[in-house]
Amino acid sequence: MREAVTGSPAARLLLYMRLLMVAGCVACLGVLLGHDGLTILGVLWSVFAAGIFAALWYLLERLQRLPARVEVLATPQQQEGEFLSAMGHDLRQPAQAIALFAATLSAHPLPDSSRKLVSGIESAVEQLSEQLEAVFAIAKLEAGRVECSTRPLSLDGLFSQAINSHLDEAHERQLHLRHVPTARRVLGDEAMLLKAIDRMVAHAVAITGEGGGVVLGARQRGSMVLIEVWDSSEGIAVELLPQVFIPGSSYGQNLKDRGLGLVLARRLAVLQGGQLTLASRAGRGCLLRLALPAA
Repeated sequence: MREAVTGSPAARLLLYMRLLMVAGCVACLGVLLGHDGLTILGVLWSVFAAGIFAALWYLLERLQRLPARVEVLATPQQQEGEFLSAMGHDLRQPAQAIALFAATLSAHPLPDSSRKLVSGIESAVEQLSEQLEAVFAIAKLEAGRVECSTRPLSLDGLFSQAINSHLDEAHERQLHLRHVPTARRVLGDEAMLLKAIDRMVAHAVAITGEGGGVVLGARQRGSMVLIEVWDSSEGIAVELLPQVFIPGSSYGQNLKDRGLGLVLARRLAVLQGGQLTLASRAGRGCLLRLALPAA
């Protein structure tokens, strides 16, 4: 098992977790220094942080010492997917704990310097959690743990849910985010389709500059319904387009989810008998298009 994980995304994930812990320790030190190390709040934070980091370190050590006796899977990708999927719960818990303690700390009166550190911790944990969720979702697909059950679905309700989940971020950045009401219906798995549409919208929101627009809509072409997300971003360079759906490519390095959202969306589309594509022109935005059979 260790040979299968070494040098893989799983190994990099463990490295990222350790780097997060080191950054957290530095942040904790800054908070303590900001309070001169004398207040009760500073002491409580140090105790909380020490417990979290100790638990994380213990977990990662256990991961690296897993026994080599593992059920042989069909492919290395399935083996790695099974590993990440099985460890998903254990890796989510520490991130959730850090987020909870950071939120508790931010509710107390703090100097500006310390509040900036706490805000940085919250932002880092949010990004980590988003990346973990995408990694584990992809891992489940690779391990064959996800069942697809297609049925006729109305798109309008799914569009509303996907848009509503990003309204706060759009408001903060003054983005015009909306969907065009539709009566179109498709054959798909409800949970998978909602996740795919959500990731499409999230990508468009992430790359669109302040004051821009993102529109979600659908139209029919023959026996297929095209679910489309248009944005007014600067577009994607031609040389980067082939990398958009490749995990770990240079395209995703500047995105909050490292581009894993679109990777997941495309795989979910394929499972439902559909196809996800992206078109872009420099300075004219992007078009994400998910084609599914009409119901």
